Amino acid sequence: MAHQASRAYKLQLSDAGMQLFLDDHCRLCHLVGDLLSYGSTLFVAVHLLHLCPGGEMANALLDPELHQLGGRKIRHVGTSRILSDLVHSIAAEIETAGVIYSSPQVWKIFLAALLHMRDAEDVHILRSYHVMLDKIKRSAR
Repeated sequence: MAHQASRAYKLQLSDAGMQLFLDDHCRLCHLVGDLLSYGSTLFVAVHLLHLCPGGEMANALLDPELHQLGGRKIRHVGTSRILSDLVHSIAAEIETAGVIYSSPQVWKIFLAALLHMRDAEDVHILRSYHVMLDKIKRSAR
């Protein structure tokens, strides 16, 4: 069986959630100085959240703004399969922190990650982008 290098991830967005994603995406493209895939933005956002301590990750999922971002607009974004490892790690850290008692839904992790990216410093976003490139190159070997 062939190993797939990428897969599609499901986002459930409101108009505000769509705007947040596009704002984060445009910011990343400007910082890198290139046209990037939407998957790059999702990967960088999740990686930034993954770097937070477990309690901070859990608090990101409790942010009241999160409820305004989720909605009926379903979008599928393609990126590296490595993203699923980061998502599972985030879910495990959140459960370990004990702030949220059930495993969070993946689309909520994505929204929390996008909110976190919005507030992140440019240097951290660029660092996560370069980590993403490195991880993808290593996984292709």
